[in-house]
Amino acid sequence: MIDGFSMISKFSIDSSKQEVLFEKKFLQSDAYKRALVAKRPVFTEFGTQSYPDPGKSFFSKMISACLPIELSDNNTENLFQLGNEVFATSETCYFRSIDPCSLTSGEKYDSNKCFGLNVDSPHPITDENGVTWQMGNTFMTGLKYNIVKIPPLLPNQSVKDMMKKSKIITSINSSWTGMMSYSHQAFTLTKNYIIFIEQPFVINISKAAKSIIKGSPKFSEYVEWRPELKNRFYVIEKESGKIIKKDFYASQPFFFMHYINAYEENNQIVLDLCSYENVDFLFRNTVEALRSGYCNQLPAEGTAHRYVLPLTPVNDTPENINLVEVKSEAEAFRRGSTIILTPEIISEVGVDYPIVSKKVYGKKNNYFFGSGTNGIGIFRNKITKFNTKMKTKRNWIGSETQFPGEPQLILNPNGKTEDDGILISVVTDEKMNANDFIVFIDATTMLEIGRAQFKSHLPIAMHGLFIPKENLDTHCC
Repeated sequence: MIDGFSMISKFSIDSSKQEVLFEKKFLQSDAYKRALVAKRPVFTEFGTQSYPDPGKSFFSKMISACLPIELSDNNTENLFQLGNEVFATSETCYFRSIDPCSLTSGEKYDSNKCFGLNVDSPHPITDENGVTWQMGNTFMTGLKYNIVKIPPLLPNQSVKDMMKKSKIITSINSSWTGMMSYSHQAFTLTKNYIIFIEQPFVINISKAAKSIIKGSPKFSEYVEWRPELKNRFYVIEKESGKIIKKDFYASQPFFFMHYINAYEENNQIVLDLCSYENVDFLFRNTVEALRSGYCNQLPAEGTAHRYVLPLTPVNDTPENINLVEVKSEAEAFRRGSTIILTPEIISEVGVDYPIVSKKVYGKKNNYFFGSGTNGIGIFRNKITKFNTKMKTKRNWIGSETQFPGEPQLILNPNGKTEDDGILISVVTDEKMNANDFIVFIDATTMLEIGRAQFKSHLPIAMHGLFIPKENLDTHCC
């Protein structure tokens, strides 16, 4: 599912004309362009084997035989803004600029050169002060997770200038010999802290080396689910980069891809995320399974959980007493030199792609929104608004053949509440000859305002961004 060539989609919404223009283009990556020439993939992806590139010279092929791994620049996973530019990115070391007006692919960047990261997260975060945070792994000088701070864009400064002034503020050694945690959305932020979770879906470095030597370095061949390792939570001070807490462990192992939100309250961090009991679903999304409809016949997975992390020093806390002081069913118990965390379950099974209002990102929130996963469950074919305070929910419901993608929340610029705005989601209809559409939903009531239907197929949408029309010119090349 994640190995197809990256396609960038754009919806231009003109309320004065009551018109929505849809455009899409393949990202002009090296992986895409070389595959067109070779008529088959020449870069290895998550589960797709590469083939020799007939466009390479004999000397280049000899080099590739000695150093067979070549990371893909097929940036399928996210769009993000840095300064006044837009970039497509994924989980390798490459990201590429995109002109949001024309969808033209621009310059390719290497995070090794820009930030000193061998691979990086596809989810950088820009905070309310304009500082952008990024996280990635390094392998050459020990197995480390690194947090990068990129300063805000200043007048008469380019995005390249921003990158040059970036710096690694802290490095965290892997807890395990010869293995590193895999992360999709590697970290999240509160006002004062960065939270990183080392999870037991690991990259086995020894297996990776053997796979590369054999000339078959599919990512899926050297990652392992190791639930006995448990999840470890780190809290890092944004101002200093100091690791202030690293003694939190989850009571039960879990896999996650997306945080919901995190905030500080009563010297504790409240952390919400969507998690899974294991990683089986990642390996079921093959082309064959998707074409047969097998994935849609399985039970839904993905549940929203809330963890609470007390910031009091471990030695100053008693044992056998729940240390959680905020209003929550989550638990935190001291066991020797560690704190064992048990989450509060804040949703039923079957939700992911969560978002919160930008008004409250990193702050206390009452709501989050999410899309139902494709499996059979109560959130299938729905976009749901969760009230975590009142423990209630409201749904927008499509038909049984309609699958909404990740929603985008467009806030009312004059609004005062976190849910005063419009949700927009791309809905793909698997029914033969049915029109796909984008839907507009009142985020307060979850009632549909309208929809725009298209005869063209709309690709399943995830991880987009909204650029107001008045800001568009500053982002266009």
